[in-house]
Amino acid sequence: MQRLTKELWQESKIKRVFSAAGIILYVFYILTGNFSRIIKLPFFPRSISLVEVSILGFVGIFFIYGLTLLREEKKLLKKVSLNDFVPVEVLLSLMLLSILVNYMIYKFNILPLLYYLRFFSLVYFTFLIYLFFNLQKNVSKIELFYARIGLLLCLIGWVIYFIQPDTEKLNKFFEQEGIYLNLDPHKFRLIGNIFDPNFFGNILVTFISITMISFLRQSLQDKKSLIQRVILLIFFNVTLLKTMSRSSILGLFLVVVFNTALIGIWSFARKKTEIFKKLILVDSILLFTTFLDRDFYKIFERIKNIPIDNSAQARVQSWINAKHYIGMSPIKLLIGDGYGFLNIKYGLQFIGFDSSFLNLILYCGLLGTVFFLLWLCREIYRVYQNIKNEELDIRLHFANFCSLLLTYFIISWFNNLLFYQFWLVLFLPYYYFITDYRRKG
Repeated sequence: MQRLTKELWQESKIKRVFSAAGIILYVFYILTGNFSRIIKLPFFPRSISLVEVSILGFVGIFFIYGLTLLREEKKLLKKVSLNDFVPVEVLLSLMLLSILVNYMIYKFNILPLLYYLRFFSLVYFTFLIYLFFNLQKNVSKIELFYARIGLLLCLIGWVIYFIQPDTEKLNKFFEQEGIYLNLDPHKFRLIGNIFDPNFFGNILVTFISITMISFLRQSLQDKKSLIQRVILLIFFNVTLLKTMSRSSILGLFLVVVFNTALIGIWSFARKKTEIFKKLILVDSILLFTTFLDRDFYKIFERIKNIPIDNSAQARVQSWINAKHYIGMSPIKLLIGDGYGFLNIKYGLQFIGFDSSFLNLILYCGLLGTVFFLLWLCREIYRVYQNIKNEELDIRLHFANFCSLLLTYFIISWFNNLLFYQFWLVLFLPYYYFITDYRRKG
């Protein structure tokens, strides 16, 4: 579907109708964060917000409009093959298949369908945003996109932190108005507008890594631009440290190590040592910023307290529970238990555990999970084949993208990041930007 949309987009048949409304909706969504869940909707669980329902409606209208155009452009349908499926579309297909199979076994329930439609609409909407902002194969635009959004989200996070850094008091404030947010207890940690320091911190890892690559691309002679990027890098890093999130610090450490290894090996192989020198400089900036911030040392205290830490124990228990449900039968292990069916089958009040990969195995089974990962590896290899002789800028971003994927795959074994809606809508434009280079022209 993304290929068809892009074909129509290049013929300028959709742009004027949807661009402005889509951009406004996207910006409103990421800037309001979880505040939009305050409004309770009929027929929808509280975890699906008013803005997400609006996005679902927007995507629905877009689909209807796109289908009417395709009726006039039947030649486009003939161009599309299974080979054009991107990994995220493969994942969506596997999840839908798991739902349909379970509907044949169990009676119909609206919740799995609602959660799937939310996930589908956010994924597809983010692809539209990638087109709306005209980010295709434009390195400067993608960097500016993440710099501006990251700056806005950090400023909002700091405002919330200065107004009320205690989520328990925030809970009580809203409860007086009859609004129950049920936030996890976090004291003096920067939670951002999504009310969670771990997810917010891991989103910041993406902003930091893209700013790192922006710094590497910048000429050392352009001191004004270099200073701007250094200030932005330090601001993002200090904000991340204020979350005091162990997984976010691990994420930053991993992406820096992976980038240093990948870009360092490449720069020496191609005898471009000036890139490696700038890489060491940017690593040093992050290192000294981290060591000078006292909140970094508080994270060590949190690491030492893991054996008695309620948050860590809850994650361990969630992991154990997920393994229990996955291992209930060999058939379930192979083909999965169905996306969104946990609460129907077992009476649980949620659709996932604190591990994206265990959730993926639970939803689609080992067969579906392996199929999705192989398709993703195939896509990444095809990108590499197409960009290995391209300009330096995209090769640096490709290395960064691989570093981010490795980092998030590690973190997502004990964090449900890959299925988290705010991470999705912020990371996917970068994914679409990189994978665009797998097609020539």
